[in-house]
Amino acid sequence: MKSLKVILRWLPAAFIFACSWYLSSQETIEMMPSFWNADKLVHCVCFAGLAFWVAFGVWVNLPTKWRIALPVVIVSAYGVVDEIHQYFTPGRSSSPFDWMADTLGAVIGSVVFFYVCKWISARLP
Repeated sequence: MKSLKVILRWLPAAFIFACSWYLSSQETIEMMPSFWNADKLVHCVCFAGLAFWVAFGVWVNLPTKWRIALPVVIVSAYGVVDEIHQYFTPGRSSSPFDWMADTLGAVIGSVVFFYVCKWISARLP
């Protein structure tokens, strides 16, 4: 039963990992915003969402200091792998600035999850 709970906690993050990998494999992505550095904003927002759900997956039984740090490390490492993957994908480019946007998003998503949980727990009896 405990392993089922672990699997269920990781489902949202696994879904986002899979969608991210699929989109990274495409030569182009339609419906992208076209303003200056829009791709950095997209990276930041998507990886913030990923980090939020990774934090949900790792939250149980972690010391407080790791509740923010571990999701950031996991998602940032995935950002490196994603940039390497895009380097070898025709029509795509790889950039350390994309990885920096990924990592910033990871920090934002992880911190938001931490404070959402703190806010909820303060309101529970």
